[in-house]
Amino acid sequence: MTKTPEVSSTVVRAISVINYLNDVSGPQGVSDISKGLGLSTTIVHRLLTTLKLEGMVFQDPRSKLYSLGTIFLDYANKILTEMPIAPVVEPWLMSLRDDTGETVGFYMPTGQMRICVLEYESQQEIRRTVGIGKRLPIHIGASGRAILAFQPPELQERLLASLRVEERNELEQILDEVRKQGYSTNEEEINTNVAALSAPVFDKQHRVIGALSVSGPMFRWNRKTMEPHIATLLAATEKIKNAL
Repeated sequence: MTKTPEVSSTVVRAISVINYLNDVSGPQGVSDISKGLGLSTTIVHRLLTTLKLEGMVFQDPRSKLYSLGTIFLDYANKILTEMPIAPVVEPWLMSLRDDTGETVGFYMPTGQMRICVLEYESQQEIRRTVGIGKRLPIHIGASGRAILAFQPPELQERLLASLRVEERNELEQILDEVRKQGYSTNEEEINTNVAALSAPVFDKQHRVIGALSVSGPMFRWNRKTMEPHIATLLAATEKIKNAL
């Protein structure tokens, strides 16, 4: 008879706090986390105190709200360094940057967010800059929706359920369009005078692992000027998939 392995309930709860902060948008208070996880505020506060000491969560000194600690950026950098993704993606980022003249980045999903893990900035004087480590909601912006549109239905439904009816209906229509055309665009959705074109990156099993995104100032980069580069972007994502 196989013995059931012992599991630490404290570790499990600590992981659940980390996962909760990863899944939700924006900093959270103790009561928010307590309600979201169904744990007492005393337990949540104790867990947060320990995680804070280890650098795994950050508490804003003014608002007292909690968010994930920057130590996870170190973890992400280590993963990227030791996994074969970066060496495969980077040449195509440089190629797209040179082809379009705009800033190009590679984003990966993390819960209901996506994070910029690689970026090659435009070499033009006026350019768009995102910054490696930048986290944004996955349902907003071209790169987020390029990922979200091809995630498993249960993940999509979980996010859609958190939105207002009007937002949900609009997002569902946009995601349908992204799935049909294979890429996503936005103009001034996140930043004024900035537009982006993005396409999902899949692995060999056709699971979405991230998105390539080209962004720049709208006087130079907009839906009209993007059109000649769509085929090149889609070809790059296909080459990456075949090389993984």
